[in-house]
Amino acid sequence: CELPPPQPGRDPPEVAMALAAAGAVARKNGPPQLWAALTLQTRGLRERATRSMAPYSNFRLANPVTAKNWPPLDEVGNPITLTECRTLLHHLHLQEIERMREKRNFIMPSIRPGDLLEIRYELSRSQQTFAVFQGYCVDVRNRRLNSGFVVKNTYDDVGVEQLFPRYSPRLLDVRNVKQVPRHEKPDLRPRTRNYRYRWWYYHRAEFALGKNTLIQQIPQKPGIMSMEPKIRHVLSRLRKKYAMQRLEAGLPPYIYPGPYQVSRRRSREVTAERERRMQIYAWDDRRKRQAKLDARKAKHDWATYKINKEKKFTALSKLPAYHPLAPGNLPK
Repeated sequence: CELPPPQPGRDPPEVAMALAAAGAVARKNGPPQLWAALTLQTRGLRERATRSMAPYSNFRLANPVTAKNWPPLDEVGNPITLTECRTLLHHLHLQEIERMREKRNFIMPSIRPGDLLEIRYELSRSQQTFAVFQGYCVDVRNRRLNSGFVVKNTYDDVGVEQLFPRYSPRLLDVRNVKQVPRHEKPDLRPRTRNYRYRWWYYHRAEFALGKNTLIQQIPQKPGIMSMEPKIRHVLSRLRKKYAMQRLEAGLPPYIYPGPYQVSRRRSREVTAERERRMQIYAWDDRRKRQAKLDARKAKHDWATYKINKEKKFTALSKLPAYHPLAPGNLPK
């Protein structure tokens, strides 16, 4: 092994020359132990005796030492998704709403458009001044932490509207002076999606047509009521026609019913099966319709999120310890 070459940027020229001469003499005339000790102990005058650990404690992106292993993947985990962001904001809103409700010293009444309200709110906390605004509620905004209601009144023939946040700490009292009568909206939708209850069966006498002709001309709705009535009527006509042929031939009018016997019991079974299928199809149709309406409502109601309430830990507790939104790092 050889002595490291002198470094002009770190050692002065005379020190570098002296080190080189001492190394040459020790390597030529001295024992190997002296050369090894001189090689191990050589360092520049501008080099510290102990190694500095400052680059390993400075966590910045510009520091190449710590930027390799930052952030720690075992604490961060997978990158946060859009759903997790919404869940996190939802939990933050719920915490803030609960904190505002605990600080409130009055009971917030139920507010609807048209109610006469009287709001007492704080103007200056340092000067201990407050104001009272009375008017009619013209709008109610349900947006979680940003919920509020708009109250309108006239002063000196000038209309004034004021928006009061529902969870504002400056609200001192809200009183509902006069309420609008609470009338439930009537549900104008039909009670069922099965419109076959409007189908009337006893209108054949209104038409001046024969029974068989009328049956053939009745428009059949596609579904469970289309095939079986036709089959029943066709078999009835075949039985009557065959019975007339047997009478003309002098044979007894008895007819073997065959494998598909259409009797009174069979007609009742067919009717019962038809009613059962009608109920099943009506139930399926109603269930599909309700699922479609629920999906449409969930699609348009953008402010509602699905929260898994069975989880023991919220999104805030899953944040790493160094995150500014962690429970210990939030500003008080």
